[in-house]
Amino acid sequence: MQPLILQKTEILLAGFSFYGDPFDNSNVWTEENHIGRTWKRLMSYLGQHGDAIKHRVAPDVFYEVHIYGEETTTKGLFEVFVGVPIERLENVPVELSVKVLPATEYAVFTLVGEAILSDWVMNIDSWLTEAGYERSYLYSVQYYDARFKGLDQIADSVLDVYMPVKKATA
Repeated sequence: MQPLILQKTEILLAGFSFYGDPFDNSNVWTEENHIGRTWKRLMSYLGQHGDAIKHRVAPDVFYEVHIYGEETTTKGLFEVFVGVPIERLENVPVELSVKVLPATEYAVFTLVGEAILSDWVMNIDSWLTEAGYERSYLYSVQYYDARFKGLDQIADSVLDVYMPVKKATA
């Protein structure tokens, strides 16, 4: 698992969030857990009101951001945000939430097929330690584009995971 290291500018996103244990009703990748339902909510909104997002950047790009906090390690609770990239924070529909991901360096891991369903977070954390990096922010990003074919076609799918990183301090 060898990532690409790259510097990204600020990323602006518009979409929907869930906070809690997203796996309390299903601990596997499914459209029925809280993450899947948040995706359904976003896709339904885009189908009905997608033209209301005036500054959408790429129509075939989607983000899933996992934001960790104090309750993540103690209770398994964290925020999951799913959304689309936008150019600027102007005329964002009131129904949508906004996330501003800071400019930072990322380790980008490309997952193919069944690796998408694996416990890749553990592999990424191991790589960070071995390579002399640490997380620069307490979130991770899953980047979906036309290469991701869906859970029903996982063998033919590709997903990029962006982990914000910085060189580890001694």
